[in-house]
Amino acid sequence: MALPAPRLTKETEPFIAYVPDAQVVQRLGPVVEPYMKRMGFLPNALKLYAHRPEIAETLFRLNSNVMRDPSSTLDQGLKRKLSAIASNANGCTYCTAHCCAMLRNSKSAGSEGWGLADQDLHDLLAGDYRPKDEFERVCIDFVRAASESPNTVPDELLARLKQHLKPPQIVELACVVGFWKFYNTVHDALHIPLEGHLLQDSGWVDV
Repeated sequence: MALPAPRLTKETEPFIAYVPDAQVVQRLGPVVEPYMKRMGFLPNALKLYAHRPEIAETLFRLNSNVMRDPSSTLDQGLKRKLSAIASNANGCTYCTAHCCAMLRNSKSAGSEGWGLADQDLHDLLAGDYRPKDEFERVCIDFVRAASESPNTVPDELLARLKQHLKPPQIVELACVVGFWKFYNTVHDALHIPLEGHLLQDSGWVDV
């Protein structure tokens, strides 16, 4: 299937100036370099977070701890799917585009990629995706419900979580929801411009 029509057609200017790329690396080298390697570029969000490097360092480590730490109890590929669902549910074009681009990227690319087909990605965001098992199904259901209304997650859904996930996995799953709610809120509030090469992925937030 064709990609959804982009919501955005050009990269805009931020309303406050970016920290120059060289200064971003200078201020945040130990945490930003792995980030850049994984992403394949220096995201605009990092160039704004670098105004507050102390906060940025904490956030980037939290990102890694929640999404890809060796101690993770949930599969990294699953969490990437869940991040797209959460960002889409929260209406964040910037994060949804980034997550969808990563899911669509080839697995053989130098940056992170999962090789998800466009149809599968469309179904994932539209609620038509067929989970591979009940474990994946309940994770998807919880992330969508908790992102849309965290204080009204049904007891029936919590009972399903207890049936299929262990306590550390449940806590990690809730942290995926909370982390992306935070990221989505900050990025939307700052109106962070989506990078030009990702504009084609801006339409996924409308799925």
